[in-house]
Formats: sequence, C-alpha cells, structure tokens
Amino acid sequence: RRTRPSSGAMVLQDLGVQLVDALRKLSKVSVIDEAAIDSVLKDIAGALLRSDVNVKVVQRVRTNIKKMAMESAQQSGTNRIRSIEKAVYDELVNLVSPNTKPFVPKRGRSNVFMFVGLQGSGKTTTIAKFA
Repeated sequence: RRTRPSSGAMVLQDLGVQLVDALRKLSKVSVIDEAAIDSVLKDIAGALLRSDVNVKVVQRVRTNIKKMAMESAQQSGTNRIRSIEKAVYDELVNLVSPNTKPFVPKRGRSNVFMFVGLQGSGKTTTIAKFA
C-alpha cells in the first residue's frame, strides 16, 4: 500500500515535473532561437510562480537564465540544449543556496540553537545526540 506524500513533497514533485516538461520542449524544437528560449522560460516562470516562489525572485531567475542561454548561443561548438539545461540547474541551485556562512559555535561560550520540527520528527532524540 502506497502512502500519499505530504503536500510539500507534492509541490516539489509537481514543480520537478513541470520543469522537466518545459526543458523537454527544447528537444522538440528544430531551431533553438530566442523565441524558443522565451517559451521555455515562460513555462519555467509559471511553474515557479505556481510553487509560491516570489515574483521578484522568478523575474531574477528568468533574466539570469536568459542571459546565460544567450551567452552560450554566441559560443560555437556548444550544445545549446545542454547549456540551457545547465543554466536552469545553476540558477535553481543559486535559488536554494544560502549566501551566508554557516554558524560556527564558539568554545567556552554559551551558544543557542533552535530545533524545529513536527511532532514525532525526532527533535528530542537529535538534541540528546547533539548534547
């Protein structure tokens, strides 16, 4: 018997399917020109917006992907589909990567940590191991 994924997992799964479908469009196009790139970017932006990503973030992602895609178009000998896929991947990684350095506890001083999680997710066990 299969269990139904949580709504958060469903949103990510749906986003993944929509992104793959958008990128798959590129392989069906005979010529990858600016119009084809814009069509794919429109689908990607729509998928991100349906997943509740901030409009300004979506605009920035779309602009950055288009810039990278158009730059790769200027280079000869590159696979345009692969370079566009890489641009999308790199921009999505930048979207979820924090731009801050991780916290480093200081020895000999009190350090405060907050553990957050749903009931039954293992907070107490983790805290016991952490201490």
